[in-house]
Amino acid sequence: MFLPLLHKYLKMKSPHYLFAVLFLCLSFVSCIDEQDFNQTDDIIIEPTVEASIFYFETTEDLINSNPSSFYTNDFNFDAFKEDYISDRVIECTITYQLENTTSKPVSVVIELIDDGGNVLDTTVLNIGAESATTTDLDVLYGGTGKPLDIIRNTSALRLSAQNLGDNTSVSSNADPKLIFRSSAKLKIGVR
Repeated sequence: MFLPLLHKYLKMKSPHYLFAVLFLCLSFVSCIDEQDFNQTDDIIIEPTVEASIFYFETTEDLINSNPSSFYTNDFNFDAFKEDYISDRVIECTITYQLENTTSKPVSVVIELIDDGGNVLDTTVLNIGAESATTTDLDVLYGGTGKPLDIIRNTSALRLSAQNLGDNTSVSSNADPKLIFRSSAKLKIGVR
């Protein structure tokens, strides 16, 4: 009695409906792999963040007014000491750039200082008078570079600039200046 009713019922339905029912039945008995939702533990996220540290610009008049060391200043810099940064930083590259259109050869010294006033690292940049090119230097911390603890413990930066020439000459450039720029690129381990 059941089979004739089923046969009559199936004749009335369209072939699309029958295919859908058959597909649904087969999907219940098909093989599927067990899902592994722990795969997210294997994901490594390491973004790179870049930021300017400081910018310094001075005129030739200021350089001429101080015969040797014409600029010295300490800057509070706790950015590397933030827990999120110091705990997660993998690598840091500090880029220094020096441009000189004055008639003076100049030396710039950058010191990274800890909370106790101790110098952790020193970088010296020398540039000739009226240099046609900029002096660029990348300093790497972590990885194959200097120890990462230098960055983690830095709380201040000291910038000193010294005139290596005379204090009377004047450049023939229209607006002679010494320009110093620096930036940091940090690779941070988020996960």
